[in-house]
Amino acid sequence: MLDEFKFTLKRMRKSPLSIVGIVIVSFFVVIAILAPVLAPPVDPRDPYAIFHDGYGPTPRPPGSPILDSFILSTGWKVHYFGTAEGQLDIYYGCIWGARTAFRIGVLVVAISLVAGLVLGSISGYFGGVIDEILMRFTDIILAFPGLILAMALVIALPRLWPIEFGVIGIVAASFIVPMVIGFFYPKLRGKRAVILGFAIVVAFAIPYVYVLGSPPIYTIALDLNSLDKVLIALALVGWPGYTRVIRGEILRIKQEDYVEAARAIGASDIRIIVRHILPNAIYPVVIMASLDIGSTVLLAAALSFLGIGSPLGYSDWGQMISYARNWVWTGFENPWQFWYTFIIPGVFIFIFVLGWNLLGDAFRDILDPTLRRK
Repeated sequence: MLDEFKFTLKRMRKSPLSIVGIVIVSFFVVIAILAPVLAPPVDPRDPYAIFHDGYGPTPRPPGSPILDSFILSTGWKVHYFGTAEGQLDIYYGCIWGARTAFRIGVLVVAISLVAGLVLGSISGYFGGVIDEILMRFTDIILAFPGLILAMALVIALPRLWPIEFGVIGIVAASFIVPMVIGFFYPKLRGKRAVILGFAIVVAFAIPYVYVLGSPPIYTIALDLNSLDKVLIALALVGWPGYTRVIRGEILRIKQEDYVEAARAIGASDIRIIVRHILPNAIYPVVIMASLDIGSTVLLAAALSFLGIGSPLGYSDWGQMISYARNWVWTGFENPWQFWYTFIIPGVFIFIFVLGWNLLGDAFRDILDPTLRRK
């Protein structure tokens, strides 16, 4: 174990760009952690709400004095990055926007990665009808442009999202029961597992609906703000890519001799997938995930720029650039007078995405078993 760790450090030292990526990501981690210190929130109940220094329409340049008496009393006396339209403090939005970027990027990619691992493993290992159903549904999602589909989902998702556990249970059982039958009874895989599982679900659903009463047992309503809807939409758009990649890797690996040996000694399907297949198939999707964090943040920034992302006044880099669109060009006499309103948030996005892309290259060099010993 110690030798592998030393070898990993040696590989990292040979790639200066990997070190740069790690430094950049670590820099933004520090900013996100120290956000309450670097930019103390005016309203502790909602620290992501960008500080307003009045509501004038014309931006003010970096270093302009803060007029709000409360901020003056705390020692925060200037707008370090200037103000945007509506006198929103750009410095505050950029600092707290680092937390928003990590929340969007890491959370969306984590959800997509887990969903892709589960669905891709089931599809690639068992094949048959289950593979056809999952892959055709995946193809449907991949057929739409990611940004367009994410926009449609954000708009379509309601703010109050009622969840009826009875209906969800019936739908989920229609997928889960056949998979469980295939796991524990290998001879019933494929069409027979689907038919038997569907029959079991129907046998329990009919008396539940017509004897016990209406389908929902419990109903709750999730209050989703616009950023929550962005997270859900991006996760729904992002999982098919991981599913495709992990399925392809499992189709390749499940024919290897060590998998056949594990199957010959009676190892269960779950053990074979978790202990023998996934550890050797997960490297491409981990590299893909590290690269997708940056692209996910870019996609979320595009949604915020279009006005369907984070709530108004929320600390988000895409929304900060959206506030600057009326001030990009101000005439031939002084065309770049308000450059700071879009350049500074744009630099934050650029460096953040660059750091994750370089870190993805580092993960490829470190984790890919085909490159480790070259």
